[in-house]
Amino acid sequence: MPVIQLTEMIEVETPLGDGYAAVLEAGEHDYFWTVILENGAFVTFPQEKIKAKRCYTLDRNMTDAQMKDILKQIIKENKSVR
Repeated sequence: MPVIQLTEMIEVETPLGDGYAAVLEAGEHDYFWTVILENGAFVTFPQEKIKAKRCYTLDRNMTDAQMKDILKQIIKENKSVR
């Protein structure tokens, strides 16, 4: 499955506390985010367990569906490069 290292980390809330999403991995049925927690731990969460702390596009009012479409396109482009 494709793994994408984000060029800019996304500030997120997780069940284990706040952190920064650094890596996105597309699974067969879900997306998985590797997050660097504030205590320094690296933990991978399924997409349903994390929440962005700020707008995806710096207050451009992008919906979750629009962001999901963008992520799918990035993953598709990443597969075609290999």
